[in-house]
Amino acid sequence: MYRRLIRGIVDRGQTAELLAAARVAFEHQDNRGIRARTALWAAMTGPTNAVSIVMDFNTLEELERLNDLATQDSTFAGIWADVERHLLPGRTDASIHRLSYHSEGLISAEEATAPRRFLRLMTGEVLPGKGREFVLSLSEALRYQAERGVDATTSVWTALSGGTNAIAIAGEFDSMAELERFDDLALRDAEFARFRRATREAMAFLTTHVELMRNVL
Repeated sequence: MYRRLIRGIVDRGQTAELLAAARVAFEHQDNRGIRARTALWAAMTGPTNAVSIVMDFNTLEELERLNDLATQDSTFAGIWADVERHLLPGRTDASIHRLSYHSEGLISAEEATAPRRFLRLMTGEVLPGKGREFVLSLSEALRYQAERGVDATTSVWTALSGGTNAIAIAGEFDSMAELERFDDLALRDAEFARFRRATREAMAFLTTHVELMRNVL
């Protein structure tokens, strides 16, 4: 799968308008035969008006169809212009990512579960030559937490634009209580802490950043 991610800051008092505009945009592209797993996440940490608009596609060709629609369909272009109108100018960033790992195995955008309510997103950069160690330690950590009853959908995304070593680990949870169970396991379980430490050691120091977000669309 491939992900198109748009990050921005909602202008003051424009949240409801942004949600309405994004809903229209998602429906329009779906009606034009472009299938994508879509979600809009609002920040719970950091700038409280920060949002992430996420669209997951099975192939790059499907993603390119979206780009073609935006350039060839004036109605669709106008719809997305309305979405962007509610974001602060100069504060938006668009990027493309490829799915590198998914806790549900090899799946398509259609087979992926619907976005859950809360998202824990860790971003950073993998050290050169440490990709295998990173994936191995992460998969062990995910297996360990699942065996201990932490219910989460986790995916790892590798950047195709910007820094090529950039990655994002997205953990989706159904409730804050489930997210707290994950945090408690990380704090109190030495074996789980060892797996997580191995994952962090495969990443460039001081590049990691953790955000909490909630699903609003």
